[in-house]
Amino acid sequence: MLAAAQPKAPQLLPTLTHALGSFASQYWWLILIIAALFVARGIVWLVQERRLARSGISEIDQMDGITFERRLAHLFSGRGYSVEQTRARGDYGADLVLERGGVRTVVQAKRWTKNVGVKAIQEAVAAKPMYHCDYAMVVTNRYFTEPAQRLAKTNGVRLWNRDELVRALLANADDGLSPAASPSVVV
Repeated sequence: MLAAAQPKAPQLLPTLTHALGSFASQYWWLILIIAALFVARGIVWLVQERRLARSGISEIDQMDGITFERRLAHLFSGRGYSVEQTRARGDYGADLVLERGGVRTVVQAKRWTKNVGVKAIQEAVAAKPMYHCDYAMVVTNRYFTEPAQRLAKTNGVRLWNRDELVRALLANADDGLSPAASPSVVV
């Protein structure tokens, strides 16, 4: 017994290709405008990132916290670290996770207008096991209070105050932001 011949399903790919070709031929100018907008946005983004990567301490003092984190990501990336930015909220006290040579360091970034206290150190200490890190550090554009310095020393948290940050920025500027820049600064 012969099975009844099934009608062939319409070929979707040729139909879709024809529809797209028809759309492209009618609206080529719209496609060109959209492509130009994407290219322009990409160029603006690249210029902004390059400017951010070259910003110094006076620009940092004017940044918001999230932009400061991005600036630090550029800084550490230029020093040869693999950099992972954490989410802005609910980050368990970590803003960046650095890795180089299998060693992981959690970074708490504080772009403040006053000196940084013990809370930032506590956050970095708490974030270290959450992100499976070997070390913790806090970086600020200001200075640390005496209690914060004592707590950091007790817990092995590396502190970068304004002076350390400026030194690192200048070292990267001297190195031209090369990826193999100055491994002498220990994180």
